[in-house]
Formats: sequence, structure tokens, C-alpha cells
Amino acid sequence: MLKFKSRKFLLLAAAVFGLLLILYSAGALRPVANFLSFAAKPLARRFYSWGTGFNNSYNDRREQADMAEQVAALTKEVARLTVDSARRRELEEENNKLRSQLNFFSNQSFRPVVANIIAKEAAPELNEQVQDILIDKGQSAGLRVGLGVVSEDGVIIGKITEVKDNTAKLCLTTSPGCKLAAALQNVDRTQGITDGDLGLTIKMGYIPQPEKITIGDIVITSGLGGNIPRGLVIGTVAAVRNEKNEVWQDATINPVSDFNNLTVVSVVLP
Repeated sequence: MLKFKSRKFLLLAAAVFGLLLILYSAGALRPVANFLSFAAKPLARRFYSWGTGFNNSYNDRREQADMAEQVAALTKEVARLTVDSARRRELEEENNKLRSQLNFFSNQSFRPVVANIIAKEAAPELNEQVQDILIDKGQSAGLRVGLGVVSEDGVIIGKITEVKDNTAKLCLTTSPGCKLAAALQNVDRTQGITDGDLGLTIKMGYIPQPEKITIGDIVITSGLGGNIPRGLVIGTVAAVRNEKNEVWQDATINPVSDFNNLTVVSVVLP
């Protein structure tokens, strides 16, 4: 019975299909096809619009995700290159300073102990000017109180005031109380004592009245006292105060080193 019904359905379907084919070939179904096509166009356009919008939205999100990944990767690469560049600059700067110190000491008779600056101490009462510096070498490296300290240019910037096993503190030549035996490179080879003046300049006192001092004269260490050798540059004369009714005259000395940029120094062992 089921086989008969199935066969009957197939024959009916074949007959209907054949009839539709004949009618389509004859053009009888063309109005119906045109009507269905016309009725389906808005829906087709709507589906097409939805599909296009979905595809564009997906592509936009994908492009944004790709751009975000690229930006993140580029940002990371820029950070890495910046760190590498900073390290190279620091190494180059340190090498240049060490090279300058080696060139200076190669023509001298005294021995240097190269040290890194690990701390700078400012004095509030002197407008936060740096007064003391801590270095990473101490008694174990042969350092002792009173030794001179020079910059990479060979300019004396101060002297050791405190020593521990592996560290030492030094005062700057501009620090009040940081006294050095000094001499002028003038005709009279005038001698005196320098002392820091408010953390900005240096005062040279105890200069005999008859001595002639000229603006621009170079001031060097005199070598008196034994701890600091003669000939280390302290600065240049910027002003002279000479009162006729006084025994001594004094001079204002401008240091020739920038203490704010110091990173590597050398302690002079005579």
C-alpha cells in the first residue's frame, strides 16, 4: 500500500513538473515569474544590504583589531629602541669622561682613583645648591681625608672630607668651609686660600695688598700642605676687592667645571 502511494506521488509530481515546464516554455508563467521577481526585489535588496553591512562591519572590526596589534607592537619596539639608545648614550658619555681623565693623568706624575658619584647632598640654607658628593670608593682604594678630587677635564672640584671602607664624601670648592691652598698664574705667583662662597662661587683670601691681580687670571692649587699637588686648575678671577686700609685683598673666583653634570670623578693620590 505504501509503495503504491509513493509511486502515485512520484507520478503526480512528474506530471506537475512536466506541466510547469510546458507552461514556462510556452510563456504562460512569465507574468507569474515577473510578479514574483518584482515582489522579491525589496526583500532581496534588504538581504543584500544586511549582508553588505555585516561584511563591512566585520572587516572594519578586523582592520581595527589588526591596527591595534600593530600599534601595540610598534609602541613596544619604540620603547625598546629608546632604552637601547639611552644606554648607548650613557656608555658613550661615561667612556668619553674616562678617556678625558686618562688623557689628563697620562701627563701627570700622580696616580688617580676613578670613582662614580652615587649621591649629591644639597644645603637648604644655600638655595639647595649641591655642597657635598658621595663617591663609591673609600679607604680600601687608598683614599684618605684631604685628597683632591678632579673632574674629567682635570679641574679640581673639591677634596675628601670623610672616608669609609668603600665610600667617601667630598666637599665642592664652592662649598663654605672647603678650603684649598691656591696660587695665581700671574707675574708674582700670588698665593692665598680659597673657600666656597654660598655654593655658587669661590673666594680667594689672604692675598697681600701689593700683589697685582687681573680679571681672568687663572687660579691653581699651590701644592702647599702635601695632600693636593700643585697645578690643578680651580677657576678664573672674576672680581677683585682691594681696600687700602686693609692688610689683605681678596678675589672672587668662577669655577670652570659644571658641578651639576658630574657623574665620574678621580681622586688624586700624590
